[in-house]
Formats: sequence, C-alpha cells, structure tokens
Amino acid sequence: MSSRSQKRTASESLIFLLIVAGILVLLNVLAASFRSPRIDLTRNGLFSLAEGSERLAASLTERVEVTAYFTENLPPPFNATERQVRDLLSEYEAASDGQIVVRFVNPNDETTQQAAMADGVQPVAHQKIEEDQVAVVEGYRGMVLRYLDKSRTIPVIQDTTGLEYIITSAIKELIGERKPIGVVGGHGSPSLTEGLTSLQSVLSLYDAREIDASQEIDPTLAALLIVGPQEAFTDDELRRIDQYVMRGGSLGVFGGSIAVDLGGQTGPSARPVDTRLDGLLSGWGVELISKIVADAQCSRAPMRGPLGLQVLVPYPPIPVLQLDEAQLEHPVMFRLASPMLPFVAPLKVGDAPEGAALTVLARSSDDSWTMSGATIALEPRNPREWSMSEEAGPFDLMVAIEGKLPSAYAAPINEDAATTIEAPPFSETEVRVLVVGTSTFLEDSFMPPRPPQGEVQMNAALALALNAVDWLAADSDLIAIRAKTIEEPALDIPDSVLAAEGSVLAAAEEGDEAGLQAGLEERRAAIESWDAKKRSYRWLNTLGIPFLVVLFGLFRWRQRSNKKQTLEL
Repeated sequence: MSSRSQKRTASESLIFLLIVAGILVLLNVLAASFRSPRIDLTRNGLFSLAEGSERLAASLTERVEVTAYFTENLPPPFNATERQVRDLLSEYEAASDGQIVVRFVNPNDETTQQAAMADGVQPVAHQKIEEDQVAVVEGYRGMVLRYLDKSRTIPVIQDTTGLEYIITSAIKELIGERKPIGVVGGHGSPSLTEGLTSLQSVLSLYDAREIDASQEIDPTLAALLIVGPQEAFTDDELRRIDQYVMRGGSLGVFGGSIAVDLGGQTGPSARPVDTRLDGLLSGWGVELISKIVADAQCSRAPMRGPLGLQVLVPYPPIPVLQLDEAQLEHPVMFRLASPMLPFVAPLKVGDAPEGAALTVLARSSDDSWTMSGATIALEPRNPREWSMSEEAGPFDLMVAIEGKLPSAYAAPINEDAATTIEAPPFSETEVRVLVVGTSTFLEDSFMPPRPPQGEVQMNAALALALNAVDWLAADSDLIAIRAKTIEEPALDIPDSVLAAEGSVLAAAEEGDEAGLQAGLEERRAAIESWDAKKRSYRWLNTLGIPFLVVLFGLFRWRQRSNKKQTLEL
C-alpha cells in the first residue's frame, strides 16, 4: 500500500473516530438534559414511580425540599436501605423538573444529629453481629419534607416497601387542602374517637368529621360513610342521606344487617339487626341480608384444645376472596392480594336502575354457606364440627353502583306530610355508591396498629379500606401506588403440615398423650421438610441463574474458538 493511501486511510479512521466521539458526547448531553429511559419489569412496578406520583411531581409549582438522614454503614438489612431510598428519590427529582430537591445527610457529629432530632428523626437501635458478638449501635434512617412553611416527617424508614405511597401522600398533604368526608354518627356505630381511630389516623389526606344524619348534610362532602350501624335510621335520616346522594354525593354503606360482638363471655357471636337501610338501597338494586357468610376458603384462627394446646384451624366466618381479572381492575379492588372480609353478610343484588351500572366486586366461593339465627356463634371449631346450611354459595359480598340514580323518596311531599325534606327525582350528576356486607375491616379490631415510630405497614385489609374511600371521593391516583406496596399473598401451608396439625388437635381432644407427642413430632418433621424445600428454592435462585449464565458464556467462547480455528485453516 502506498504512503498516500496509508495517510488517507489514517485520516478517514481519525475522522470516523471523531464523529463517533461527537455522537457519544451529544448522547451524554441529551441524557443529562432529559430523563433517562428505564424499563421496570417487576409485576407491580416496584422500581419506578407510578403515574400518579409522576403526575404529582410534574405539577409542582413551588419547591419541595427533602432532607434524608441516613447513618453510614448500618448493619444488614438496613445497609441497603439508603441506596434504595436514593434511587426512589432520584425518580421524584427527575419527574419534578427541578421542583423536588433532595439532600442526604450523614448524622455523624453533634450538629447534624441535633438537626435530625429537631426535624423529628430520632436515632434507632440496631443489633450488629461482629466477631461472634452482638453489639447495639444507634443510627438514623428517616426524612423530612418541606413545602413553603409546612413540613412532614417520616421518623423511621423500616424498608422501602410502601415508601412511594408514604412520600406521595406526604407531598399531597403538604401542597393541597384535605378533602372533607363524613362519617354518620350514632345508631350504635363505631365513631372517629372510638372504634375508627386507626382509620382516621391513616386518612391523612381527608378531613374526616362526624355527621348527624337528622340534619341537612353538607353537599360539599367528598363522600359520606355509614359504618357498622346497629340501630334503625328514621325516615327523616334516610331522606337526608338520599338528598345528599341526589345532590351529587358519594355514599359508602359498610355493614348494617349484623352486629358482631367479639368480646362476649361465651365467645364471639353475632346477631341480626334491622337498620332500615334497605329502604334506601333497594331502589338502587341492593338489599342487606341478616346472615353471615361462612366459606371453606377462609383464614385461620387459634383454637384451644382440652390440654390447653393452641392449634390454628380454618375459620369459615372470615372468607378469603379470590378475585377474577375484571374485579382486580376495579379501583376498589385494584391488584389486591387475597383480601379478607371478616363476618360479612350476603347482599341480595337485583337489576341496576336505568342509566346506572351495578358491579359485583367480591363473591364468596362455591364452597360457602350462610350462618343465621337469633344468636350466631362464631368461636373457632374443629372442621369436623362445621354445620353447613342448605343455602350454598357463591354469595355477593360487595357491590359498586355508578351513574345517575333515582331518588328513593322521589314522590312529591304533600301539605299533610310529616316531613319537608325533598330531593331531586334523579341525582344531579353521576354518583358512586359502595355497599359492603361488613364494616369490620374498617374498625380498630382489624386495622393494623400504628407503630410507636414510623408509618403503618400497608397490607391488603388496609389497602381495601383506603381504596374504598379514595374511590368514593374520586381520588384514584393513590390506588395504583398503594397496589405496589401491599403484601404478597402468603405461601400456602403444605398438606403434610395441615394433616399433622389435624392429628395433634384430634389427639388433644381425646386426651391421648402418646398420640399428641407423635403428632407434634410429625408436625415438626413436616415443618423441617417444608423449610428445607424453601431453602433449596432459594439456593436454586441464588446459584442456578449465575451458573446458567456462565455455562452460556463457555458455550459461546467454545463456538468462537472453533470458528477461529476454521478460519485459520
């Protein structure tokens, strides 16, 4: 090759390299100017923001400052929490176009520690295993959000599960006025100060207030809730509620046909009640039935045997719902993992009024039945003692009604009538009504308790309660975010463990000491086998996938080596 050709080739190569370098520089500039594209392949989008969070961050017109206090080198598993929080907050920063500013502080001196405690972030004790010794070290892992002259503190971040929901809720709480919702008082119902305190504590985005249904109901309420009434409503109260709905209000009816007593002297029990709510609901296609649904597809409850041994047994009065795809897409049930409806009454569902849509959101299984009577015993029993009624499932348990509804009291009021409460013949706008056969999942007895520090851990029961309120109040952004944080369904207990527990229970009932010990040994062996199987799956996931990648790499290397030898020949 001539010297001139070599120079030309070198010049072309240099120009090509300069062009490639320029393109790479331009791509870096563009990447810095715009949000980096990411693909989140997890089922619930755990590593990316939900659309509601992105929309909220992008809508900010004033700066939100986030200060995260994290001590470096915390013991496992908290040593990975800071990195996960950084990744999540970077998503908020990118979506906000600079309106969310994040700062991380390591409280490693007296000044920064005092600043953390002044912001409401307190030190937390951590156990650290080092050189076969257990030591306790204090560290910080919390954050504070500031907007104008307001602030919201997350004192302790246990892990990042549910953190997006907490942060988005905090921002919404800081920048906006809380929507008012009403809870009908009286009638033997739990109140915001007794029985519904846990619910009120998690409704940070709402101004919950008690409502007297005998007076005119404020039409600006985002939703009106009737929770677990046990006494009858008067005609005027029902007319006031109907009037509120006809003016465009949303109504949630939770329970109203059964009164449950969990602290009775003879064990938990229930009794039928007549609250007269059917006079309001029947015109919209729903009626309450004074029975309790029992389901073989159910939760478990502890039962004490003759020798004082407690064994978990199936508990039919708490059905576990298995939802179909259509139900899982409705905002109230959105992606919920096997929610439970304790002590739920069946609903009689008819045709929807003209111009409205009626959707059944939850049903019991085909293996369900009803429990009825003047007093319904609810204590846990051996499955062999179940008494199934002839009335077989499935039963409708939750119904959503949407559209323009007719008034339940549309007839004109004459001069001799005892009331002057009038309502339009049809709702002035499209309204929402939710009817559930129980109120227990809203009450303190079943809501997760708030820990001394940190936020309430989201689970399916809490998510269902909040979804219901959000849907009624027409605030659905948080529903999709909440769906990412609820607990995964628990692993099914193997049949061998259940059979062993049944043997233990039977031996305990008969007073058979030898059989009891044999059953306990059988149960212990079954649990050890189950644990071994779970460990094998964990190691298969940990080592199996990397091994396959290495094997594929060796295969490709071998292919290329053979190809190279062929070309040389």
